[in-house]
Amino acid sequence: MQLCAGQYRYLLCIYRLQRDKGRIRCVDIATDLGVTRPSVSKMMKCMLRMELVEPEYCEAVRLTPRGVELAEKLDVDYEMTYAFFRRILRLPPGEAKEHAFLFMSDFPENTVKKLAALTNRSMEIARKKAAAK
Repeated sequence: MQLCAGQYRYLLCIYRLQRDKGRIRCVDIATDLGVTRPSVSKMMKCMLRMELVEPEYCEAVRLTPRGVELAEKLDVDYEMTYAFFRRILRLPPGEAKEHAFLFMSDFPENTVKKLAALTNRSMEIARKKAAAK
């Protein structure tokens, strides 16, 4: 499923908040992402059509099993893509986050996976070198 950068942001935000806090509301998402509540509402309607969130999102936002499955897959790739921009290219955190979402939404999934794997290997090599010192 191809998502835009905004959908990636929301999906991963919901996934992480749900994992960390359990019950979340639209206001929690708005606060975490720094967006307005109407923006969250609009995105929830979109994500509902995509079958990523449960219909009762006004009371409590919950990912569907499909949404959880997709978020779990994307979370791993996001972490490595973010690490690439942050640790390897040394971009500031906010910029690295933005670039990671844009990269994941604009490039084919196999390219994202290759970058994630390359970043993971590079970080592993760096850890081994640091441990050897």
